[in-house]
Amino acid sequence: MGMRTKRVAPAVRILPWLAAAGLWLTAGPCFGQTPFTETSLVRQHCGACHKPDESGRLEVIEETRKSPEEWKNVIIRMTRLNSAVLDDAKFHPVVKELSAHLGLTPAEMAGVAYYNSDENSQYREVPGSDMEKRIFTACVRCHTYGKIASHRMTESQWNENRNLHLGYYPTSVPQMREMDWTKESKDLIPELARLFPFDAPEWKAWMDGRKPVDLGGRWRVAGYQPGLGVYEGWYEFAPDAEKGADEYRVSREVRYASGVVLKQRGTGTLFSGYHLRYALAPTPLTGRVEGVFDQDAATMRFQGKWWAVVQDANAFGNEQFIPAGEKPGVLAAFPQSFKADPALEQTLTLVGAGFPEGLAPADIVFSDPEVSVKSVSESGPDKIVCKITVGGASLRTATLKVKDAAYADPVILYDRMDGIRILPHIGRARVSSGEAYPPQGVQFVARGVHFGADGKPDTGDDVMLDPVDVDWKLDEEKTREGDDDLKYLATGIDGGLYTPVTTYGPIAERKQHHEGVGLIAVEASLAAGDAVLKDRALLGVTVPDFVTHIK
Repeated sequence: MGMRTKRVAPAVRILPWLAAAGLWLTAGPCFGQTPFTETSLVRQHCGACHKPDESGRLEVIEETRKSPEEWKNVIIRMTRLNSAVLDDAKFHPVVKELSAHLGLTPAEMAGVAYYNSDENSQYREVPGSDMEKRIFTACVRCHTYGKIASHRMTESQWNENRNLHLGYYPTSVPQMREMDWTKESKDLIPELARLFPFDAPEWKAWMDGRKPVDLGGRWRVAGYQPGLGVYEGWYEFAPDAEKGADEYRVSREVRYASGVVLKQRGTGTLFSGYHLRYALAPTPLTGRVEGVFDQDAATMRFQGKWWAVVQDANAFGNEQFIPAGEKPGVLAAFPQSFKADPALEQTLTLVGAGFPEGLAPADIVFSDPEVSVKSVSESGPDKIVCKITVGGASLRTATLKVKDAAYADPVILYDRMDGIRILPHIGRARVSSGEAYPPQGVQFVARGVHFGADGKPDTGDDVMLDPVDVDWKLDEEKTREGDDDLKYLATGIDGGLYTPVTTYGPIAERKQHHEGVGLIAVEASLAAGDAVLKDRALLGVTVPDFVTHIK
């Protein structure tokens, strides 16, 4: 929700299976041998330039692993710059085949999942170590760190990647004139190979243990859309035999807490046995929607994000879903934080699947003895609504179970709300430049915050609570004499959503005929007893993104 400060750190873990060339794979190839046989699409369409070595492995290709999104980017570059012959009908199957055999493990993917959502991202990447600072200095001037970490390569291929930059983009050297980029990029090669290796043992273990995945059937979904709130509902995935293996027809129906019901239809693809990517058709309430979700094999739970492709509303939602089988599962708890006040009865809603009917308060068990379930007002196979009270006078977390079904995430118990925080704390919007480049807004969210044991704001022990309903306003952010940005950028910010109303064109009355861009502030306030909690964020309104898919 909003600007997420992403403290990047490489991760290495494991996940499911993969499918290629429209065939289920029961076991991966022996390492050192190629999975791309003479009949594979990759061999047929890429083998003319990427010749097999003595072991039959395709040079360059089989020295790198990537996310599905990065394989798409590579193939686009091959066709655009190197005249690779690949028609539209084969593009998608080749991406699937490459992703099937040369993908990321789930842990590797978890570290870069934020990068793969294509909405008007408000993430701010922050280096987490001295080595990452070096990489940021040398590489993140042009790329995101997420893009770099989406590639796992041999040391020789990291070196070839550097050579590619020197050959195709020689302006990298003078552009980085405050440093010796030629030397620094060379010195970083062994470090990149160490941080993002091709032959990770965890990857080999995952490949050996992968299993087929079938999404067919109903799935229980719960999520949060900034501006509209929480929602719950259902997915229905039906195999699309005409399109091939791992292709699905998708039906989605969700109900928001306000009572609004949204029904959507579309298509989806399962890459590498755990990456679900879908596109849903426009509805009277929304434009076209795309989604990126990854599955945890142990729990079968998908987590990820969807977003509106046309970004003038910048609508997006964070959600998760589990299969609606006979096995009970707790998917979500609304809200996720509760105030410690034994005199205050609070409503807890649990969304899941396979719950026993007619549950009693004793069937909902918290690990914290100060939490008491007083009553159950709704008990069905996929939803429970109950009243709870919380005692104690400290900040802590608790786990909960519905009989033997445990909720994966802890709930927060807090004694006070010390303040509110606007996310993102620095937002970025883009003005319009005609129909092809609509305005891109920013959806701000205000959340309660507990300052932690030290009682100080903006320190490492701060704990974010649930979103809160606040009053929003815009204000000038004085950066220069005669600052008048707000005059041209002022518009409504109902529900925290800001969308520019100016366009990419000179304004005659502005100094130097500047466009309708600039830096202003967003303020939120919340009445809390005798106090008023406030926060202030920055909003940069800038020019359109004319190159939308270069990361």
